[in-house]
Amino acid sequence: MKMSSVFKARASILTLVSCLFLVGCQTTGEGGSADADPRLTKSDSAKFFTKAAAQGCAAGALTGVLACALTNSGNKAACMAIAAAAGCAAGATTAYVIDQRRAKYSNKETTMDTIIKDIQDDNEKLNKRSVDLRAVMQDNQKTLNVLSQQIKTKQVDQKTARAQLRVIAANQKILDAELKELDDRNQQFQDVIEARKAMGGQDVRQLQRQVDELSAQRKALLELKEIAYSQYSSVNANMGQS
Repeated sequence: MKMSSVFKARASILTLVSCLFLVGCQTTGEGGSADADPRLTKSDSAKFFTKAAAQGCAAGALTGVLACALTNSGNKAACMAIAAAAGCAAGATTAYVIDQRRAKYSNKETTMDTIIKDIQDDNEKLNKRSVDLRAVMQDNQKTLNVLSQQIKTKQVDQKTARAQLRVIAANQKILDAELKELDDRNQQFQDVIEARKAMGGQDVRQLQRQVDELSAQRKALLELKEIAYSQYSSVNANMGQS
């Protein structure tokens, strides 16, 4: 490969990784995060989830690029570009942060106070995030109620309704992903509790209370989501019949 091609490849890969990092591997198309309510993607509370995804994206992309650099691929530029995108997709999950924390907590030098502080921070940030999540779900529920009535009276505006449904679909995807992350975080802390119990001589009651709070918040959000979007499938299915 010519030297100029190598530099171009590296520049392209750095641009790709930077882009993926900044947008948190944002997707486009119908029901993608680009369609979602800005309160879910651009508010300060969104950083609770997107920061972890961006960190994972960058780490995964870099791993993929380095792997290609060490191979005998005939077209390293293409290999690196593909590997960076694939690495971002794989890394932009909770696994990156979860693994970081698991390594941190497995170290006996990490104090219980440090672990409790981490989950207290999670609960505090989730409290703030819940304000936006609840507001979006309640607004979506109202929209679905209106669309349901418009379909019954055959007064629905197809173009407007489909645009609203795209936003609602995108919101649901984000909510599902965030609820999954809460499951992962909750399980992580529960695993820590069991590990610390096994070490012996450690009081895990305060940590357990924080874990229970995180779990309760997740359960409340799931219940609200199920109520808010209960009409989505029927409204979406009946759009072509109105």
